[in-house]
Amino acid sequence: MTFDQVLVFHKIIESGSFKAAAAQLHRTQPAISLAVKKLEEEIEVELFDRSGYRPSLTAHGRAFFERSFKVLQGMAELEGLARSFQNQEEPELFIAVDGISPLPKLLLLFKTFGERFPNTRLNLGFEILSEAERRVLSGEAQMGITHFVSESDALEVVPVTTVTMVPVMSRELYRSHKIWHETDLREIDQVVVGDRIGTAGVSFGLLEGGKKWRIGDSNFKREIILAGLGWGHLTEHSIERELREKKLVALDFDSVRPRRLTINLIRLKKHRLGIVAAGLWQELLGLSGKSDKK
Repeated sequence: MTFDQVLVFHKIIESGSFKAAAAQLHRTQPAISLAVKKLEEEIEVELFDRSGYRPSLTAHGRAFFERSFKVLQGMAELEGLARSFQNQEEPELFIAVDGISPLPKLLLLFKTFGERFPNTRLNLGFEILSEAERRVLSGEAQMGITHFVSESDALEVVPVTTVTMVPVMSRELYRSHKIWHETDLREIDQVVVGDRIGTAGVSFGLLEGGKKWRIGDSNFKREIILAGLGWGHLTEHSIERELREKKLVALDFDSVRPRRLTINLIRLKKHRLGIVAAGLWQELLGLSGKSDKK
């Protein structure tokens, strides 16, 4: 059995006749008939009932059609992959994304971009603090989306959007501790995400003299705060519903207040982006309304 025989078989079904299939494949009708005959001889069943005016599928033919459709689909995918290689498209990209980034907007962008380049796998790493920058500097990631930038000389850094970090606590915790001033917060654990590699080790917005609960997962931080076990900064876009439903209380004092942070698109200056990575860079620049003419 050959792929060509399967292709001929499908063309007959799609076009409705041996003659139409021959025209679509630019072959003679006898050549089409011969390909089907050889296929039937090899599998030792009749795929078409030829007793009527038009050939129709037998029970075996219907079963063969259903299974062989996957073969044609797989072949089409392989042909698309081969064309992507010819176009010098990268087989995969790694993008390091800071966990405080506006994920719904970014994930939609990645989805639509991925549909345009189905043969390039987009690997997304969701990082904390300096981790996204570290992955770009080490060459693990072709680009990063992060607030944290310390090695600006080695990186191309383009501000693309902003996020607001809001200090919050559960309404129950707020009421039980009667929070009137930021000094009242010192006896309650401030939940902060610590840098995994401990270099810059920084967590912003720390309350001086207050108790700290350091963790390594931003999603866990959110759940801890919602459970009333502490307070801390969360992205406004991730807690809009909880604020609206008054499950969380936004804090606003002298040094404990909402902060707007810049989210940057970064890449190594010395590394030239491939075709797909360059296209993705352009798409991400669109978040800020900027375009890269290089």
